[in-house]
Amino acid sequence: MKNILSAIWRGIDALARAVIRLIGKLSPKLGGLCESLWNNTELVTYLFAGVATTVVNYVVYCLVRFGLGVSLELSNICAWVVAVAFGYAVNKAFVFHTHCDGALELLREAGGFFAMRLVSLGAEILLLKLFVQVLGLNEPVMKLVTNIVVIILNYVFSKLFIFKKKA
Repeated sequence: MKNILSAIWRGIDALARAVIRLIGKLSPKLGGLCESLWNNTELVTYLFAGVATTVVNYVVYCLVRFGLGVSLELSNICAWVVAVAFGYAVNKAFVFHTHCDGALELLREAGGFFAMRLVSLGAEILLLKLFVQVLGLNEPVMKLVTNIVVIILNYVFSKLFIFKKKA
């Protein structure tokens, strides 16, 4: 399995670098910025993990909502719980590469991850209410804006508070 993932990653890397070279021909400054961002492996893998987590969230939501006929709210909660559990495992293993010495440390790390995701969920709900209900801004656009804010918050929370490297 690891060989398959490694081969997929090499293919993605080659494709991304080809696109970056094309961008660099059009705009050397932008190409350099893109290359710098791509070479930040942690950030790139975090973005891939985020996309995968979003897919898991959506698939679980659809399966529970439409496959099982569960209410919208409960479907969303189920999807969030499964996606956060998936996100924790993927971020731990592939993005931040942390190791826990025992069950208590693992529980503390996982609990912190879930707690910070609850904080970012709360921030998303508050921002959506502010932008859409109070300020009357476009809901689909504001959903995208709040998702960007949440992604940034989640990365900062993960980097600074959850997956801290041991000295």
